[in-house]
Amino acid sequence: MPRQKAFTLLEMLVALGLGSLVTVGIVELLAGNQHSHAVLTGQARMQESARHALDFLARSARAAGYVGCARSSPRNTLNGAVGGLFEVDVERGVAAFDGTGRAASADGWTPALDALPRRTGRRSVNAFRNRNGIEVTALRPGSDVLVFRFVEMPVRLAQPVGPEHDHVAIRSRRRGPARDDFAVVADCAGAALFRATAVQTLGDRVALVRGPGTGPYDNAATAGLAPPDAGFGNELDAAGATVGRVMTHIYYVAAGAGANNRGVPPWSLWRKSGTGRPAELVQGVEDLQVLLGVDTDGDGVPNRYVPPQTGPATSIRAIRMAVTANGVDVLPGEGTLRRTFVQTVAVRNG
Repeated sequence: MPRQKAFTLLEMLVALGLGSLVTVGIVELLAGNQHSHAVLTGQARMQESARHALDFLARSARAAGYVGCARSSPRNTLNGAVGGLFEVDVERGVAAFDGTGRAASADGWTPALDALPRRTGRRSVNAFRNRNGIEVTALRPGSDVLVFRFVEMPVRLAQPVGPEHDHVAIRSRRRGPARDDFAVVADCAGAALFRATAVQTLGDRVALVRGPGTGPYDNAATAGLAPPDAGFGNELDAAGATVGRVMTHIYYVAAGAGANNRGVPPWSLWRKSGTGRPAELVQGVEDLQVLLGVDTDGDGVPNRYVPPQTGPATSIRAIRMAVTANGVDVLPGEGTLRRTFVQTVAVRNG
């Protein structure tokens, strides 16, 4: 029987040492790959959050100030002055609040957030619908608040609107304003703001009824849709007159509803649309900074960019928006990835 040979103790020690080095190398390689994957994932998430946030903001900015082809502000047919009805103030296409304080309270912004539709306990102030205000205490201190107002997706009238009419006729229930929406009826000669108190079907047409009331958000009984000496359209047809819902977009940064890998709620970009409740749009947005491009010599081009509290509302020609996004999760040894993205958008009518 042939003699069998075994490893010597020295050979076994050398083999174990080499095996340990290979194992350590593989573990380090896997750990490095895992860390690289986490970094790349965080960077991709950060860039995606910034892209979505700036896209939302830019869309609203480009629509700001649009009220149809009318060149003047809509005639107000509500009881309350539009300047005191924040969600329907179509006279100002752009408004902004500079985060200047360290605490999340109304006076932590300039100007103060007193005019904003906001929550106070279980109720809301300056809001058409109760409990649909913004929770100011959840806002990120130092981050700006940005507001855009415009008329959304106007549809053509089915018939002219004269001084004797208390309704606006359109051809589609699915596309026009709904009950309790605030709307602007307009042609190139003028425009009027009203509240649609009911929606009725009249054959192949839909009528937006303008019923009067006594509250600030109600239609004034003494004012009609069209002034006594004018109308929207003419006696033959609607002649390009339209009606669309008034939309106010309020953007701000506040604590989100989720949690990162450390169980901490991330900051998110929020938006309150019209008279509805605020909604979380983009997770991983921790700051919004705004500069207003103002026209100081009347040539229609912004000459300088200033913080919100110093920009006259009538001369805003552009908005420079800086969004700081992060990767949400905390990476070992690196913390949270973050980067600031900037976009400048020209506005129609600030």
